Amino acid sequence: MADGLQSFVYREVRELLAQGVVVHLFPTKVGPGPYNPDAGWPVHRPSLPTLLLMHFQSLMTNSYRYLDVLREAFLVGGLMDFALAVFVARTAQREKLRLIHCHFGDHKFFVGYFCSRLCDDPVSVTIHAYELYNNPNPRLFRRALKFVKGIVAVAEYNREVLCGVYEVEPAKVHVVPLFADLPSLTRAKTEDSSRIIVLTVARFVEKKGHRTLFEALGKLPENYEVWLVGAGPLNVAGLAKAIGVGDRVRILGRLNDFDLQESYRTATIFCLPSEKSRSGDREGLPVALMEAMSYGLPVVATRHAGIPELVPEILVDEGDSEGIAQGIARLGLDRDFREELGRRNRELVRTRFSRENVVRLKILFMEWAR
Repeated sequence: MADGLQSFVYREVRELLAQGVVVHLFPTKVGPGPYNPDAGWPVHRPSLPTLLLMHFQSLMTNSYRYLDVLREAFLVGGLMDFALAVFVARTAQREKLRLIHCHFGDHKFFVGYFCSRLCDDPVSVTIHAYELYNNPNPRLFRRALKFVKGIVAVAEYNREVLCGVYEVEPAKVHVVPLFADLPSLTRAKTEDSSRIIVLTVARFVEKKGHRTLFEALGKLPENYEVWLVGAGPLNVAGLAKAIGVGDRVRILGRLNDFDLQESYRTATIFCLPSEKSRSGDREGLPVALMEAMSYGLPVVATRHAGIPELVPEILVDEGDSEGIAQGIARLGLDRDFREELGRRNRELVRTRFSRENVVRLKILFMEWAR
């Protein structure tokens, strides 16, 4: 929760609660964001005195286990994760929680792993993408994957990586697509109907393909412009200026939920030219693509990681700025085609990314909590 909850985590928790599942949140970091826990959602954050007290209590009540897990954490470089795990374990026992589910296979997963070792509650995890390629502790990640009760992968591509690269037992991995709300299709009006607004919602990092998008924009007429929602270490303004399209790129930054919805309603086309970064980082199944499709937007994307599992068309090869430009131009010139593609995209989200996916999660959680 460093920037609030991720939109997909917020929706997942909301739907699980609506189905009668008791959910408690244990964030590793907390900060403001567009999606925050609703009033009444139990959110547990330790103060330093509470954390120290719980470590002392854990040591006194079961010193052998506490010291055994502490030793393991020291050997695998997970002392900070262990420190939080003691708080989660004792709180989970007090609240009579039966399953520790970790969203993302990074430090959240490591906290959950040590928590399970301390209190014997089963642990499960949802894996997205970056943790498969740039994990902060690969050794501990592999160890936790062998220990975990069950794994949710958001795309079949990720399942293949888990089983092929990390040698996870296939029966442990369940592909459950994310869940998306279906918003109303009211379109926001623009002052100039001749403008073609190409929207990208993504972190400003290399794997999102901003360079390729700007190169494609340079091949398009002047009435095409790019709107960027997001933030991150990549200097997208400088990159756009260097490529010669800085005056046609509008950087919106981080948006609240209302303004994000307005950007989807205003855009003509959504484009996300994802590509493998120089460090080897890849996507999983980008949530922004799913959200754009739920708003009835036509999409231009790349044949990258799990994206073909979501986007049937228009897909081009990674780094192909000419193909991106041609796809955007085709949609920009043919209003009937982009409206038809938008309708098909929305229907795909309605059928494949519905509340039924959360029902599947609930069933898995009940099975793993036994």
